[in-house]
Amino acid sequence: MPPTRVIGKRQESPGDRGGLDALVLKLGGGAKKGIFRHKNAEEANRDWDQWLSERVQRRMAMLSE
Repeated sequence: MPPTRVIGKRQESPGDRGGLDALVLKLGGGAKKGIFRHKNAEEANRDWDQWLSERVQRRMAMLSE
């Protein structure tokens, strides 16, 4: 197998994992870390709605500063 030639190094773009992680942290995160076991879809949806609401509130506070 011939050696691989590197023509250039790709810069991180907003679609890359590192760029997305930085954006999430900048905007106040998303779901809390951990493993969540829900009894049903309603509990999972309730948690998701709560995290989304908290994220929107943090974002609005950042914009108002």
